[in-house]
Amino acid sequence: MINGEIKNKVDSLWDDFAAGGLTNPLEVIEQITYLMFIHDLDSADNVHRQENEMLDLPYESIFDGKKDIGGQIINVTDLKWSVFHDFPPQKMFDLMNHFVFPFKESQPIIG
Repeated sequence: MINGEIKNKVDSLWDDFAAGGLTNPLEVIEQITYLMFIHDLDSADNVHRQENEMLDLPYESIFDGKKDIGGQIINVTDLKWSVFHDFPPQKMFDLMNHFVFPFKESQPIIG
């Protein structure tokens, strides 16, 4: 059973999603899963970069350079969780909707 601080955090997340119009538990879980994946992808990229720097090896991040995503050129560093997680809600929504999710299908233009 979940209680205490963790329960309060989970309840707070459910309240936030409900306030945003998501009340279906499956949709809420789906959204939380997306956010966790994006956060973990950023963390893994940072760890790999640090490890390669310690070993004096080259490292090419998926977040390096610029890419064409949906016909628009964007600096993909802006797609890292550590960069966009403090954006205002509308800016974060637009970034997620137009660039983060289509990012997996994009082609690099500048490496």
